[in-house]
Amino acid sequence: MDLTGGMELTEDEVTTTVPPTPEYREGTSMWIWDDAGRVGLPRIAVEALGATWETSRNASVNVALPDGRVLIVREDAAPHPVPDAQGRPRVLGTGPLRFECLEPFARWRLTFDGTANLTTVDDQIAACTSGARGHAETERVPLRMEIETQTAAPPWIQGSLDPDGRFVVGERRFEQLFTAEGSVEIDGSAMTFRGGGLRIHRKGGARSDYSDWYGHCWQSAFFPSGRAFGFIHYTPRPDGSVKYHEGWVLDDGEVLPAKVVETPWKQGWVPVGDDVSFALRTARGDVAITAETALSTYSPTIPIREGVGFPPVQQGIAHYRWDDEEAYGMIERSIRADLPEGYFTQQ
Repeated sequence: MDLTGGMELTEDEVTTTVPPTPEYREGTSMWIWDDAGRVGLPRIAVEALGATWETSRNASVNVALPDGRVLIVREDAAPHPVPDAQGRPRVLGTGPLRFECLEPFARWRLTFDGTANLTTVDDQIAACTSGARGHAETERVPLRMEIETQTAAPPWIQGSLDPDGRFVVGERRFEQLFTAEGSVEIDGSAMTFRGGGLRIHRKGGARSDYSDWYGHCWQSAFFPSGRAFGFIHYTPRPDGSVKYHEGWVLDDGEVLPAKVVETPWKQGWVPVGDDVSFALRTARGDVAITAETALSTYSPTIPIREGVGFPPVQQGIAHYRWDDEEAYGMIERSIRADLPEGYFTQQ
């Protein structure tokens, strides 16, 4: 199986030159889960922006635990040097967070050594539903992570698998499922684990101003037999027109384009046990996958510009079942609060 997706190896390395425009972005992020469900890392990310390329990059960390505790990091810090020990452009890091490409499209390493804000998923939900904008300051605790990943499926390049609508214009983005092994240490208590994850690498132009954004649902998982799936569905516009919808299924070593049927849109605030089942429609027929949320984190509205913000977002880990197989995987959902009741039944 070609784990490069036909892309040049340099496409998975880190940009070395200052971008020509201040809006240019490069980001690497990972969603990681323990196969035993003891910890979830729903989005660990470094984001670089052309305007601050040489001075600052953003680190974002979410850690979710079964007892409802959540650790978060949102901070800007100086960028790490891009060259690795051999001088290759393989490092994207800032402050306490570092991603290193050990082998393009095959192996990456994630490390974090710093502190995080300790809160709970219930407090996050309360902040989101109260209309809060941004994260409140809470107790900070030591957090350390060291995780290595091994690619398990070909990359999905957004826009390459019979999409409806369009993904972000001007952005080159792909995501790739992997297996993971490593440790997470919270306030001196360490846990080693084996599991899986999803890595995203994107490069390109300006992001949307979100004036035409109504929400989204994004899910992906890899199963023990080697089967896998992924999809992204942006909430349709009020007139019913498609914004973006694309997905895939990996079965018998073959990737099939797919579309999700009965998308499990976010319509409430259930962090654990929320039914997020669906079917994926391919040229060979439908694939039914049952699922429920297992670990969740929530972020309040993120201001974009005057009068416009990215709505509250759920970033979590779900438990999936495909026939007789079970696996953990990722889920991310958002929905604008001002959509009318019954919006989805009208689409």
